[in-house]
Amino acid sequence: MPDADQGVMELVKNAYDADATRCRVELAATSGPGGAIVVSDNGGGMTALDLKQGFLIVGRSRKESGRLTKIFKRVPVGDKGLGRLSALRLGRRVIVTTRPATEPGIEFAMALDWDAFDAAEAVEDIPIPITRTRTERGPGTEIVIEQLRSPFTRGTADKLARNLLLLSDPFKEADETPDSGDPGFTAELSAPEYEDIQSKVEAAYFRDADFRIVGELDRNGAAKFALLDWKGDVLHEAVADKTYEAPPLRFDLWSFVLEKARFSNKSSTLPEVRAWLKHIGGVHIYQDGLRVPPYGGPGNDWLDLNLARVRSPELRPGTNTSIGRVTVTNVSGALIQKTDRVGFLENSAFLQLRQFCQDCLDWAARMRVSDREAKRRAERDDASRKTERANASLDAVLAKAVPVTQRKEVDVAISRVLKATERETKVLREELQLYRSLATAGMTSAVFAHEIGRPLELLDTNLTSLINMIPEDRREDAHRRVGRIDRQRARLNSFVSIPLKLLSKGKRRSGRIDVNSCVANLLELLGPIMEHFNVSARFEPTSTRVAINGSEALLEGILLNLITNSINAFQRRKNDDSERLIRIATAYDGDVLLIVEDNAGGIRDLEVKEIFLPGVTSTADGTGFGLTIVQDSVSDLGGRIDVDPLTAFGGALFTVKLPPTRDLFR
Repeated sequence: MPDADQGVMELVKNAYDADATRCRVELAATSGPGGAIVVSDNGGGMTALDLKQGFLIVGRSRKESGRLTKIFKRVPVGDKGLGRLSALRLGRRVIVTTRPATEPGIEFAMALDWDAFDAAEAVEDIPIPITRTRTERGPGTEIVIEQLRSPFTRGTADKLARNLLLLSDPFKEADETPDSGDPGFTAELSAPEYEDIQSKVEAAYFRDADFRIVGELDRNGAAKFALLDWKGDVLHEAVADKTYEAPPLRFDLWSFVLEKARFSNKSSTLPEVRAWLKHIGGVHIYQDGLRVPPYGGPGNDWLDLNLARVRSPELRPGTNTSIGRVTVTNVSGALIQKTDRVGFLENSAFLQLRQFCQDCLDWAARMRVSDREAKRRAERDDASRKTERANASLDAVLAKAVPVTQRKEVDVAISRVLKATERETKVLREELQLYRSLATAGMTSAVFAHEIGRPLELLDTNLTSLINMIPEDRREDAHRRVGRIDRQRARLNSFVSIPLKLLSKGKRRSGRIDVNSCVANLLELLGPIMEHFNVSARFEPTSTRVAINGSEALLEGILLNLITNSINAFQRRKNDDSERLIRIATAYDGDVLLIVEDNAGGIRDLEVKEIFLPGVTSTADGTGFGLTIVQDSVSDLGGRIDVDPLTAFGGALFTVKLPPTRDLFR
């Protein structure tokens, strides 16, 4: 049997189905046994026939399948009696008073004494008289559940308050949708014992959101996305490059940055918004005006917001930092509610609805990351320009203010300061390189770690076999198996060695790096791994000696991430039996060129400008940070990287351009 709050909610849904615009739930002395619950509405009411053949019969409903309500053309959402019965059984006595719109001035009333029903041998033995009187009141229904069997606990009242708030859509304050002819539906809670709960029902802070994500899906499955700032101005908008087989819908999500500084000029306070989001945060689904539980409820993160937020905490919304709504029109019946009225069956239409929302969130995240990266690079360039201007200004001031006889002494003092600053900067650069090396090592481990188990298993199996082959007449077989073990050992050694070698402190030291030697050493280390993935590497070093100033860790991180990117691209083409080839070359044209090219099919699922953004990946279990590290490492070395998404070679081409050693010491 449904919980007490869900039973009351079914009575409220019945009011919605009766074309009511208001429904009021009153809790009177419900904190202990013997209290009462009153549910009243201004809907179309019930006739005597409705009471007998609809309201009192479990498992039947006068709501015909596929029919809309008479006045506002709503899709009926109430059940066929079980939820209503659970609510009516909360008390020992129920009084129903109703005034049908089809019979103005008439009121019907009936009473149910559950103790009498429980004592009777047959339900038919208990008469249920329906009285008919005159009235001046308008259409509507009141249901009074008296002499409650159990207290309506604070927890139950809290859940009821939350469900009432969400049922009738707390988003009205932020709505911009056109008038549909339906004046809407409002559910109110009157609970003198729980005034603080009532305040939660009435609160709304949409106008204080830091940004808003909007997605719209039309009847033809065409979609468009938009990202708005806190003022409601559109920052980005796009048309989706695919269609979705889901009913027409609109997805809105308001996201908040819960930092004290953000609320200095807002009408709300940080504690207020935190409490509000804790109570009703998450993404809720509204089918034709009413909420469908459990979506967006406690613990129901049906869009995996929090999982995505783990990868980019400062840019992704979570269930505790956002509130969202999916408004879907389901007249066609493509979305099917489960028999217990909790959620939709996960059919094709629902899965497409969810995919649309997730794609909208992913698109918005890419736009925010792109904006952040543009801002970060602009700040870096601005800082560099300011440093140059400051140096020029210092020289001018010294030339004007310091006598020639004292200039040498001042220059020495300034030199000491600069050297101290340079030492500090060097430490910070080494630390940055360490963290980038850690990130590269971590991603490499994530890609290859699951492969370690199989070699170990083979080692154990073959060692057992080897022991059983000691007789001389089986020596040849033993040698063959030892060879297999040796190859697996080399492969396992490669998996383990890569992170350790990348983290070697010596590799983080800055100095003159022979690019050809560095590439050759890394390819030798990766040999067994490339063999495992059936990938061949072809190294074409330039005959010209090429060297750069930097660290091996940075250069190896660049190359390893590019090679891993190619291997992942090959893995996505599992049924392709063509040769898997990675071409690596070095060249010199005034810059040192490091070229990595594969025949894995090229970059197809993402735009080139997006592939370097943090967290953006076309691999289902990828991290999306590899190419970001590549771009940042190239920048640290004073170079740049160019990308050709598809070449005649059959895949993507990455060209890293780095300044040679001599250029750094002019």
